[in-house]
Amino acid sequence: MSTEEKIIPTEEELISAIQHIKLESPESGIKKVTSGVLAQNPSWQVSEKRVKKYMQLKGLTNKVAVQKSGVADDPSVPVSYIDPTLDFKAVTEAVEARMVDPVTGKGLFATRDIKKDDIIFSETPFSYFPDWQMFRLARSGGACGNCCKPIVYANRLTQHCGHCNMYYCSRECRATAWEKFHQLECTQLNSKVRDLIDFCEAENWQGAMAVSRMYAQIILAHQRDELDAVLAHLDAFATVSQEERQAKETEWIFMEQPTRDLWTKTRQFLKAAYQTPPKRCKISKPLPDLLAKQLFDDESTFLNYLGKFNINNQNGGMYLVHSHINHNCYPNVSIDHPYRQSDYKIAVRAIRDIKAGEQLFESYVNPRWNKETRQTYLDKSYLFTCRCDRCEQDQPLTDELRKGLRLRDE
Repeated sequence: MSTEEKIIPTEEELISAIQHIKLESPESGIKKVTSGVLAQNPSWQVSEKRVKKYMQLKGLTNKVAVQKSGVADDPSVPVSYIDPTLDFKAVTEAVEARMVDPVTGKGLFATRDIKKDDIIFSETPFSYFPDWQMFRLARSGGACGNCCKPIVYANRLTQHCGHCNMYYCSRECRATAWEKFHQLECTQLNSKVRDLIDFCEAENWQGAMAVSRMYAQIILAHQRDELDAVLAHLDAFATVSQEERQAKETEWIFMEQPTRDLWTKTRQFLKAAYQTPPKRCKISKPLPDLLAKQLFDDESTFLNYLGKFNINNQNGGMYLVHSHINHNCYPNVSIDHPYRQSDYKIAVRAIRDIKAGEQLFESYVNPRWNKETRQTYLDKSYLFTCRCDRCEQDQPLTDELRKGLRLRDE
């Protein structure tokens, strides 16, 4: 085809093609994206300059190259990277993220000396789904529909959804919920989401609802032209397929088929509720075709998000900065919840003095457990074998650690 016969794509067509390339290969630069666009659309006439213009316009240029963890021939090793768009200093100047090694992935390190009992930073979740007891309370109007603080009675600060029975403890929580998930999760606006909720509740399955909220967050971010930022944050969380986690279970040989049936049915409910939401949800911009196909037709995408939630969540919340903290059976920080009767907000507290340059560690397990129980749980749930000093030397739980973590007497 000669140059004269080639087609100059419209702005919308070119941006859509660029987004498709970036979804397939997030690290692609301007040259690679241009080549990809032309390879997929050989009849187009597109210059690198024009591609650069629209990539900059949509925030798709790679300002910082990312170093990913993971092992090429071992899908059981979670993949993660340090999100170059995350502003750590907006949360705290006391820590910084560094890549540790390909297997461990990223870690959080002190940038200054930190004293015992200092609150190093506090954080609210990027994505959150509470336990079912709190969610039921929220659906009945007895707790905030966002942070799940109990609402004993309505007052001047209490906000109502306006469509369903969901109440919020403040305008901020109402706005956050609407922006991140409730515009799609409101059962009065989207009746099909009720089927998803009821199914997950019957299975007592928090993870699937957490995935649905991440999907809702992606869809709603696209309405505000914030899709790339939200995807960047979600992608940076350590990710491993739930299939790899399930395969660690001894019973997997017997549970594989019913588990796969459960995944399939859940994805059907999720697709029915969110792929084409009712008009009342006021979703005016459909997702890019490739992304929609990945979310709703690709089982591996669903399983990656499910695995992502399961290895990152802290009592239902996924926290952008906290997610960098690695495990040690003799930790130097504790994850506290400063809100009474709510797990929404976390505070990372030093349980002993921490020197500048030292890595922060929390415990992913009950510190009272013996070595064998800790190791088994970590292997099945987080897919690694702990080789900390406490494990290597089979040390008992010390009084110092018990007091630092403020453990109650059994």
